Amino acid sequence: MSCQPDPLAHAWNEAAMPCAVVDIQTELHFWEATYARQAFHRPGLAFRHYVPTLKFAFDIYLLSHRRPLQELLPALPARYEAALARGARLDWSLASVVIARVWERLNAPLEQDPPLFAPPAAAAVDERTLIAEAMRRRAGTLFTP
Repeated sequence: MSCQPDPLAHAWNEAAMPCAVVDIQTELHFWEATYARQAFHRPGLAFRHYVPTLKFAFDIYLLSHRRPLQELLPALPARYEAALARGARLDWSLASVVIARVWERLNAPLEQDPPLFAPPAAAAVDERTLIAEAMRRRAGTLFTP
């Protein structure tokens, strides 16, 4: 009996051993807190529907993070279909966007993770002004009869 190699299995070798760590629970908490504001979110689709795709994206990242996502994309629809039951899968058009956003977040240096929202436009306030205002407020509360 001949054993055929699994075309979906990752080929491990010494040079290609992954060297990445992803805190899955922390990532899932992040996505749960932000999924409704992500560009991929579909109104009415609860977070639990995204979880299997997010976990698939984490797995793909951990197995292949040294390769560009664009290089992996042609094989991912078949891997996605094989890895997740029909009821647990998102449509590939949506799943591919989720995977790309996860990949972008995990590949970004921590200080360069693209912000989800632009910071509010505010007038530039220097540190001395902030300190003076805090001191003024504190003085007002300490000396009020």
